[in-house]
This record gives sequence, C-alpha cells and structure tokens, in this order.
Amino acid sequence: MIPIIEQGLLLSLAAMGVYISFRLVDLPDLTPDGSYVLGGAVAVVLLHSGHGWVFSTFMAALAAGAAGAVVAFITTRFRINSLLASIMVMTGLYSLSIRVMNAPNLPVPKFDTGKIKSYEQIVGKTPLDDILGGSANTNFEASGLKAVRIPFTNLADGHDLIIISVIVLLSVIIVALFLKTEFGTMLRGYGRNRFAVKVLGVNPDLFAFVGLIMGNVFAGFSGALFSMYSGFADVNMGIGTVVICLAAVILGEIVFGSREPIYGVIFPIVGALLYQFLLTFAMKYGYRIGFKPSDMKLLTALFVVAVIAIRRFKRSEVTI
Repeated sequence: MIPIIEQGLLLSLAAMGVYISFRLVDLPDLTPDGSYVLGGAVAVVLLHSGHGWVFSTFMAALAAGAAGAVVAFITTRFRINSLLASIMVMTGLYSLSIRVMNAPNLPVPKFDTGKIKSYEQIVGKTPLDDILGGSANTNFEASGLKAVRIPFTNLADGHDLIIISVIVLLSVIIVALFLKTEFGTMLRGYGRNRFAVKVLGVNPDLFAFVGLIMGNVFAGFSGALFSMYSGFADVNMGIGTVVICLAAVILGEIVFGSREPIYGVIFPIVGALLYQFLLTFAMKYGYRIGFKPSDMKLLTALFVVAVIAIRRFKRSEVTI
C-alpha cells in the first residue's frame, strides 16, 4: 500500500505541471514527455558528480523549465501552435537526455568513486597497520570515497512516504500562494481569456512563458525524484507522461466536480493517487480478463478520449 501512495504522489508532481499548462494557461504542451526524462537525467548525472540530492533536483527542475521556455519562445516569437512547438522540443529532448547521460540509461550511484582506487585509498590503511598498530581511517570523505546520499530508502517503512508527502504538500502550498497573488490571478485570467489580459496593458506572452516554464519545472522535478526513488534514469521513462498526467487531472476533476479547491491544484494530487491505485488493481487482477500490463497506456489513452468526448457531448446537449 505504501509504495502505491509514494508512486502516486511522485506522479502527482508531473500531473500538477500538466494541469498548469493544459488547464490554468490553456496551452497544450507535450514537452513533459521529454522534460520528465531530462530532469531525471540531469539529477542522476549531478549525483555521479558528487553533488547533493537537493542541488541535483533543483538543477534538474531548472533544466526542464528551460525546455518550457524554449517552447514558449517558439510559440510567441514565431506564432507557432504550442502543441506543434512542444512536439519539436520534446523530440529534441530525447537526444539531449542521451547526451546528458552519455548513455540511454544511467543508475543512481551508491558511491562516487571517480576512478578505481587502491586498497589503501578505500580502507584508509595499509595491511601493515594491523600488525604495527596503525589506526584505520574509516571516514569515506578522508579516504577519497564520497558517499552519495539520496532521500529514499525503498524500505516501505513510511520514511519515503513522509519525505514525498512533505515535498508534495510544500509544492501545493507554494503554487496556491502564487496563484493567489495579483500576478497569479492574471495568470489564471490569461488561461480563461487572454484578450482580457491584453486589455489590462500586460503583454500576454509573459504569461505563456511563466505557465509553460512552471509546467515543465514540475515535470522535471517529478522526473528527478522518481529517478532517485527507482534508482535509475532511462530515456524511455517519459513515454506517455502527458497522457497519464491528463488522466490523473481528469480523475481529480471527476471527483470534485464543479468545485475547484485551492484553484484546482488539488485535482492532480487526488487524480494521480486514484490512477496509481487503478493501475495496481488492473495489474493484480486484470489477468483474469486477459489484461496485460502493456495494455495500461492504451486503456489510459482511451479513457482520456472517452471522458473528453462525453464532456463535449454533454455541452452540446446543454447548448441545444
């Protein structure tokens, strides 16, 4: 049960990014498929370089945010649809992530040795010290071996759940407080009526940049944390991220209906948890009806299409 909640909360961070781009600023963005991987790649590479997990995660989020800025630049500067612009950037990020890792995948290091060390360097003493009574140096830092610390233990004892829950809670609070500000209110207004924002004398392109950057920052943030949690970064781990996150957002909207608690930021959190539970249930009992784990993304895509179609059909009925 605990691992299911942990993975659902990690997914909710990426879903929050998709919610910001698709719902708050109304700019369809497929970049999270690539920025999610880029975040994981940057984080793991920085861990290999000996940096701490906080710094590595921060830089991973910034790198993903830069990808969102590129999409916003293409969209606003060249007046290209955000969907097409994001497809181009997402495609480029695939190669960029491989460049960053210098391989299709990269494990999270347990120890950053830098190079092969001798027995004396690792242990901190020579074999003669035992005979002559020399003191052993058990400090890894002093012996040149840097231990790479990550926040997750994968022991399902609640330790990881507490850390992930705190991170998600802080993210929700920060986004909610930001959306409550004057600028955040205008950002929400941009998503509903961008022409009205222009009337206020504010360049609407600014909100496109902020919305797409925020959306990809959360995607990269989620990818970095998931890589540390799972123990590796892989260039294919972001495939279908947008569709899965959209399904999570829609599930959250279905649960809350017309209500929008905390400006709807809570939608992706609840939806991601529900999605993870449904995924686990389908994998555990789906074999009885011929379901395979590889079918899950197909069913997720069909679910998103079905919900959108039903909503459009209901709206047309109301109009008639």
